[in-house]
Amino acid sequence: MESMDKGPDNLEEMRQHISTLEMINEGLRQSFEELTALYRLSETIASAHTLSRVLSLLMDLSKEILDWEAGVLLLYDERSQELTMQLKRNLTPEMESRVQAQMREGLLLWALKEGRTIVLPDTGAGSWTRSLPGDGVAKSFITVPLIAHQKPIGLLNLVSFTGEGAFTQRDLSLLSILANQAAISIENAKLYEKIRRDYGDVVEGLAQAIDARDHYTQMHASRVSTYAVLLAEALRLPAADVEDIRFGGLLHDVGKIGISDTILNKPSRLTEEEFQVMKAHPVLGAAIVRKIDSLSHLVPLVLYHHERFDGKGYPEGLQGREIPLGARILNVADSYETMTSDRVYRAGMSFEAGLEEVRRNIGGQFDPDVAEALFKVYPAIKERFTPLRVSKPGEGS
Repeated sequence: MESMDKGPDNLEEMRQHISTLEMINEGLRQSFEELTALYRLSETIASAHTLSRVLSLLMDLSKEILDWEAGVLLLYDERSQELTMQLKRNLTPEMESRVQAQMREGLLLWALKEGRTIVLPDTGAGSWTRSLPGDGVAKSFITVPLIAHQKPIGLLNLVSFTGEGAFTQRDLSLLSILANQAAISIENAKLYEKIRRDYGDVVEGLAQAIDARDHYTQMHASRVSTYAVLLAEALRLPAADVEDIRFGGLLHDVGKIGISDTILNKPSRLTEEEFQVMKAHPVLGAAIVRKIDSLSHLVPLVLYHHERFDGKGYPEGLQGREIPLGARILNVADSYETMTSDRVYRAGMSFEAGLEEVRRNIGGQFDPDVAEALFKVYPAIKERFTPLRVSKPGEGS
């Protein structure tokens, strides 16, 4: 009898346990879904390499966590110890004025240095509040610090009209976790871009050193590189391929380091024997570039930039689309720049005459598609450049 009296109590207790377990299970399910989503968002940010891409992704992904109305990303300059706005989304001039006021008041810098995620109800009086949606009042600014390896990187400052109480601690925690991953990606992107700048400086310096050996070819590599980039963009190549072509243009003649000055600077046309020596420069250049790990992927551009579409080029006599597209682009850019610039043994053509020479050699020396691209970008070349005319040593001033 005693056990039967306790039966209803036991049943109610079991129900309470089941209800508690269901609540725990639902909480775990939500946490798992949130962590899975956060992992996906973090992986997306981590995969970006450029600073602009990282910043843009952070703005996009933060909106998946918190449906904000407007936002601004600020980056911290360690030398000046100041914040600057780097990316704005839906930020009206009035909102921007309020953010600038927060910067002047030192609030944002304080939040960054303290590592505080804060929700700040807007108390600023001004006509800008009357222009906002809803009841005309900006309810809150959400400020999330970006910190990597205990270093301040920047701030994510979001504007919401949903009110301070609408944000749970979980919302702000998820934003903070995302911001921490983004801060590391921002730091990595800055480092990556610095390395790329240094890489570019080294390549350009090497190209200038090559051009400096020949009074008549100074600026040749730079111009070939610029023309080739215009062609690659006209052909709608991916940004990474365009950059490779830019560097390939700068380095296409690096093999001339191994050619004697008597041949390079000969004040008349080369003999057949001398021309055979000169024809070795793509192979020599490819050997040089191949030894530098960070440049080795440019070997096909350097090696094949003198191949012809009809198969009569060198060093291997490749034909048509056997020739890598980047090398076909460099062939047109290199030939057009050479034709329109002075050489020691002849005056350069006008840009118009050079264009007609390319037209006459479509399908022979030149890839038809790349030649067509040259015709498209010709106005930009004519606007930015003039044919390179170089005085002979001793002439002019």
